[in-house]
Amino acid sequence: MKFFAYIFCTVGTVITVSYGLVVPEVQRRFSHNPLENNFIPYEGPQFKEFDWNLWKVMTRKYTGNILISPLSLKIALVLIWEGAQEETARELASILQLPGGNYAARNKFSVILRSLQPFTGEVPLKLGTRIYLDDSISLKQSYASVIKTFYSTDIVSSNFADALTVPHDVNSWVRNLTNGRIEKMIENESTLENPVMLVMNALFFKGIWQNNEFPAQETRSEKFYESSGNIIDVPFMKAVGEFNYVESPELDAKILKIPYLGQKMAMYIVLPRTQDGLDTVIKNINSHILMRLVRSMQIFSVEIKLPKFNLEYTSHMEPVLREMGIKSIFTNTATLTGIAKAKRGAAQVLVSDIVQKAAIEVDEGSSYVGAANLGSVPDRKFIASHPFLFYVEDEITGTILYMGRMENPLQTVGNTETSTISTLMHPDEQFSTHQLSAYPIGNGNSQRSNYFNVELLQAACEGNSENIIISPFSVKSALTILSEGTGGNTREELLAALRLPSDPTEIHALSKEALALLQDNRISSEITLANRLWVGRGIELSGDYNRLLRTHYGGDVRMINFSDVVGAAAVINDWVRQVTRNNIQSIVDNGNIGPGTQLLLTSAIYFNGRWLKSFDATSTRTRCFHTFKTDCQEVSMMENVATYKFANIPSLDAQVVEIPYADGRLSMIAILPNKKGLRGLQTLWKDLAYTSVANILSNLQETEIILQIPKFSIESKIELRPALESLGIRDLFGYPANITGILTGSSSQVESVLHNARMDIDEMGTVAAAATVISVVPLMGSTMEVFRADRPFVVMIVDRPTASIIFAGQITYPTPA
Repeated sequence: MKFFAYIFCTVGTVITVSYGLVVPEVQRRFSHNPLENNFIPYEGPQFKEFDWNLWKVMTRKYTGNILISPLSLKIALVLIWEGAQEETARELASILQLPGGNYAARNKFSVILRSLQPFTGEVPLKLGTRIYLDDSISLKQSYASVIKTFYSTDIVSSNFADALTVPHDVNSWVRNLTNGRIEKMIENESTLENPVMLVMNALFFKGIWQNNEFPAQETRSEKFYESSGNIIDVPFMKAVGEFNYVESPELDAKILKIPYLGQKMAMYIVLPRTQDGLDTVIKNINSHILMRLVRSMQIFSVEIKLPKFNLEYTSHMEPVLREMGIKSIFTNTATLTGIAKAKRGAAQVLVSDIVQKAAIEVDEGSSYVGAANLGSVPDRKFIASHPFLFYVEDEITGTILYMGRMENPLQTVGNTETSTISTLMHPDEQFSTHQLSAYPIGNGNSQRSNYFNVELLQAACEGNSENIIISPFSVKSALTILSEGTGGNTREELLAALRLPSDPTEIHALSKEALALLQDNRISSEITLANRLWVGRGIELSGDYNRLLRTHYGGDVRMINFSDVVGAAAVINDWVRQVTRNNIQSIVDNGNIGPGTQLLLTSAIYFNGRWLKSFDATSTRTRCFHTFKTDCQEVSMMENVATYKFANIPSLDAQVVEIPYADGRLSMIAILPNKKGLRGLQTLWKDLAYTSVANILSNLQETEIILQIPKFSIESKIELRPALESLGIRDLFGYPANITGILTGSSSQVESVLHNARMDIDEMGTVAAAATVISVVPLMGSTMEVFRADRPFVVMIVDRPTASIIFAGQITYPTPA
């Protein structure tokens, strides 16, 4: 006989308007003035890939309105993961994309759960988790201790032989926690076959609009256009006020944020421009795109028309989770021995089904007058008169509480059993554990264009025993932009060094290919490149060059007063700080620019990637790192035992390991020379000239290894002019440099190429940033393999499809992260 564990997730939401609440001091840190909208969205590590993968499967499989709570489901699944072993545990961790190791995962959920604990007088939010366990089962106390300590989950011993008492107790608990919003979780006790465990999670949230946005007397019945073409009359709420708003060409949609009281929570509504555009939005949307769009939101005066709706939705999650790759817990192969063992016999415990019931109500909730100035003229209109999607987020932790698709505001009940449309995924949409094979390794033209990257790194690192970090991607972007405005020998030298063709059309095609990385909607890593040309007052810039910069490189032009040296440096450095999320504080100073500066070309890049296989912070130990100057320098050394792509490559006389990021497209390559000392590192740089990145990647094999690599935070500021001159780029720095395609009517030369880069490596992943400046002035006077990076080594962050080196450098002394 098989014994089954049942998982129930219950969520209830009421979104309404209230007033007269006392907001405690700790909450008012989000908004001192209730009319202000000044909250900065969450900018920490993302934990939403599972949420949007779940959403894509749900919206493809089922028609009509949908409402789910990713958070509630993740809490239930992580409790199962805590008691799972072997492949069952690995499968759950991979699909949920849990941080590496038990400690990191527990810490992640502890932070989320603490954030959701309401302060006295705060907007009502209740979250409860409870496990009902049959009294015939002997619980492991270690499991009970873990889930109580880290997940605030109680275990209730019950007699499942009593078919009426347990369902009654469960439903009573859910009803109390959701303030009666959900009456029953277990509708029919006969549906529970041989139950031994019920995992219950209930979440109730009563959202109160921040500024009493929607006066009830303004609600009117208006037309709502369904995807099917049907037109229905629906009550629409109306408001005019200042809201965070952005328009997205890539989604062909508008996005509006409506904050709740205290601005700790917010509802985001994604509205397609067209009536039938929701499917396209859902296909293209992901956490990376949304993160970028939310961060680019600006405050506008917006006229909002939003339908009232009230929806209760029941989801049977087993088929969805199976399609996503979570299969083991539902089969005879389930290994849940970390939870409990049966007193009688050796019956196996597996999960029968996961049922989630979610409810939401969105209305104006009050006849309060004067919260919005309906007579004002708005800058934007947001009329939600056709299907849209929405989600509610805790903006302190970036946690999504609810996600929904609204197809018909009059439909109040829905479930997955009556709305199935497809159980098959398109081959291009198959979910996986982000296997690297999804992104083939680049070759051909991409390899040739990468020669400059390695040569630049060699020239910059030659004879240098210090830490160095460079972004060849940023440097090459800046020089390619500059080459577009050069002529004669100046242009020929640049094209030869950069390995660029002479035909401008081919250059634009190569640039488009390189920049495609930034538009790849599938990647979860955040990568941003920004190019800006600063033009001094009185300088006549070529109109063709201005258009080319915008069209082919996504750059822009800004006028600036270089005579005000301090002010100009402050403006430029502020721009760099914004692009690199404050990782690069400055790129220019008073000594780099002056009243005679005519042009300043800046290229800034920011990268934030989370490891596919995070390191367990509890495994990080203080260990020796053998620098060139000391036999043992103590550093924080991370450790992971897992399968990585690895090889000992004879042509480099070095060990190489590829550490992938969660998206599968980007990876960090660590190259550890077998020979110790500075000579070993310098020889490695020379050998890299004869072994391309693509060849390195193709020679790596899946290998179970012990990986030890130090945590570090390294920043380097370099004048690249000597390195570039050694690569044959000389005319650019001489007189007269031919840059007449940029400037008209003046003789100029490039004075310097400044580059500032920073890289942070820790257990969760990598944060890296770089900025490049080109200044133009007028001429005037065990048996298991071990990769132990305990001595200087080379690191590269690479893009697999193009084999491009985004960041690279040498780590000779890991400064603390």
